[in-house]
Amino acid sequence: MPSVYWDKVISKGTSKRYYVRSKVRDVKRSHGSCRTLREAQALKGQILKSIADGSYWETPKEEVSLNEFYQQWIKTKSKTLKDGTLKDYADTFRLHILPSLGDKKLADIKPADVQACINLIEGKPATANKTYRYLRNFLNFAVDMEVIARTPCRRIGVPSGSREAEFDILRLDEVQQVLEVTDESIRPLVAVLAYSGLRIGEALGLKWKDVDFEARCIRVERTWTRNNAWSTPKSKRSRRAVPLTSTLATILAESYESANRPSPDTVVFSHNGTRPLDHSNVRRKFNKALTNAGVRHVRIHDLRHTYATNMLACGCSIKALQYALGHSAATLTLDTYAHYFPESAAEAVSRFDALISRSVVSISERKKQ
Repeated sequence: MPSVYWDKVISKGTSKRYYVRSKVRDVKRSHGSCRTLREAQALKGQILKSIADGSYWETPKEEVSLNEFYQQWIKTKSKTLKDGTLKDYADTFRLHILPSLGDKKLADIKPADVQACINLIEGKPATANKTYRYLRNFLNFAVDMEVIARTPCRRIGVPSGSREAEFDILRLDEVQQVLEVTDESIRPLVAVLAYSGLRIGEALGLKWKDVDFEARCIRVERTWTRNNAWSTPKSKRSRRAVPLTSTLATILAESYESANRPSPDTVVFSHNGTRPLDHSNVRRKFNKALTNAGVRHVRIHDLRHTYATNMLACGCSIKALQYALGHSAATLTLDTYAHYFPESAAEAVSRFDALISRSVVSISERKKQ
């Protein structure tokens, strides 16, 4: 039988403390102290109730490990995040957080522990930044749930890193070399990624009704995830119409004709018209094409960066590029490609000087009058 009892301790003077304890299935626990007998009796009632409803066996807050709370947190995240993002969270925790912090009690984790966890990620500033963001999000949730009183993510040094190092850009002649040796099944897809800047999931999600040859644009309405499932675009800004160049229009028109003009709802990059190609297979064939073309290996996502930097070089405004890429804000586009803006200030200064000169002349002429 479970028992709940207390030890009355008389300290100096007349003050009393009732230390409440319990013993259930030979497991003893201490539940703190009360100042009065009434408080001790009330606490006893709560403990007996928790024994009856089973909550007694839940781990006390101060004993909860990071791994135990992570299971609760990731379950909560699964209700709000898209599959791809959820997988990214899970992979980041599995690879970079749980190995070093998983067994620690949340209440015992100090800033030094967080710093040590981040320091283990060497030579990958982007990964370190992402890991820290995810861990901070997780620990803030623990604070919100009152599992810990304060987050240990304080004054943590995270490698800033340069965005230049995070992607590798191909020259347009290199893109052409790759296209010439790319497997026919994905050649039009690679062209779309390099010449329109779509994310691979967005390109795989295209149906022929999304390719508007008359309006010269590609409309992004859905995506195909890495888990091989349909999903909505990444954000509101991701649902957009991307300009279709004449070169890319020709490539897609040839693909459309060779497929015997499929119906509008047919998936553009697919073996059977209904299920898009698999992400992994596309990447494998792309890597093979890079090898065959004698071009250094880059990520397939770097084709998006290739598009963006070439658009900037051709004079595209940051606002127009933001819309084409589907970024949520122009500041994101600016931060990502700040190092790739063409250095054309001299031409702008000359035009500005011409305006100044005309203004000066106008003033002089007015004085003569």
